[in-house]
Amino acid sequence: MFNRIYVPIDNSDVSDKVLQEAVKLVKSTNAKLRVAHVVNLEQVTFGIEMVGVAELKDALLGIGQSLINKVKDQLASAGVEAEVKLIENFGFEMSSLVIEDAKEFDADLFILGSHHLGSFSHFITGGIAEDLAKETDVPILLITKHKHK
Repeated sequence: MFNRIYVPIDNSDVSDKVLQEAVKLVKSTNAKLRVAHVVNLEQVTFGIEMVGVAELKDALLGIGQSLINKVKDQLASAGVEAEVKLIENFGFEMSSLVIEDAKEFDADLFILGSHHLGSFSHFITGGIAEDLAKETDVPILLITKHKHK
């Protein structure tokens, strides 16, 4: 069974569902849990001398920290102990940062959400789940947000 579960999240409904599933699995297995959110600050570093860049960076980090605090509260309410962390990204591939952090945690399972953005959006933005699947041997549990009929 899985002992160290790694859950990268964003600020979406799918991430809420991913957290719910992670909580269920952690409670049933007594696994350790790390939840991480990556704040992409790459666009800030390119305009470092521009007016307002420090405020933009602070705003992005504030949004990320708000999400982290919300997740900590959700996990505490569910009675689950977890490491919850904010990762600052200054231009690296998102999947590489997640894999590096998951290796440091010694993760043996990823739980990810899939947004189903469509083929054009996927072409433009890529997909972290696909990138992780290509770059890691750690199993991935993919949670989707099913459409209501």
